[in-house]
Amino acid sequence: MTGDGIILWEAHRGGGGYELPESTPVGFEYAWMLGGTPEADVNATADGRLLSLHDGKLGRTAREIDEETGRTPIAELPYARVRRCDIGSDRYPEQVIPSIDELLAKLRGDVRKEIVIDYKNAPLEQLSELIARFGVAKQLTLATTDEAVAARFRQLQPEVRIKIWLGGAPGEITARFDALAAREFGGFEQVQIHLNDDPERKFWRYALPPDEVRRMLAAAQAKGVLLQALPWQFEREDLFAVLDLGVRSFAVDYPNRFCLLCAEYFAVRTWEKPLR
Repeated sequence: MTGDGIILWEAHRGGGGYELPESTPVGFEYAWMLGGTPEADVNATADGRLLSLHDGKLGRTAREIDEETGRTPIAELPYARVRRCDIGSDRYPEQVIPSIDELLAKLRGDVRKEIVIDYKNAPLEQLSELIARFGVAKQLTLATTDEAVAARFRQLQPEVRIKIWLGGAPGEITARFDALAAREFGGFEQVQIHLNDDPERKFWRYALPPDEVRRMLAAAQAKGVLLQALPWQFEREDLFAVLDLGVRSFAVDYPNRFCLLCAEYFAVRTWEKPLR
């Protein structure tokens, strides 16, 4: 979407994990086909292969594996053993864990595709070398909550966009955002804030108050930084309320539902304007 529409949206953990299995080949293609940017969480195996999986272990996502393999850290397993695991679902079986080089090859084959790499556990130098080999730095965003990691990667790969994500309780998010803003956002291009549910919610679903979201958006925009929201859950009225604040970048676990609601939101807002 352009103009007053969505600037950028991200499929959290690849395809989100609800509509399609997370961190799977089919999940990544799903996000791209919907016009989004899938997220690849990077971990390294015992023999040094970089792959996309959110957790440091296989137990939650892999199907039909033995208990020992499920509880063993990926960093202690060889790539061949990890690759044999099926992390799909009954509807989408036989889904392997994609390697980072496979995903980067997809970018090299189509300049319209982009990926967000969420840093988990891998040598930064090795990741940088892999990006350089495929020549896709301009199609990538590195996401991390660690500003030291972000600063180091900026030195290694100055063309890769950097996103700092901020999670936790509202006070923690606000404190970290304000500290980051005081440092001109570290020279990084994007900041993501987590919108966690508030169990006492009434008219606004999330723990971070809407006035704070609006304030953060204005502060980021004043410095040319893109503010992204990650609402862990949302219904129609929840997403519309965040959009009404002016937020135009999102990370979501429900890509198709998000796209449909955004289409509805902007269609309604367009026709609310006087016709000329």
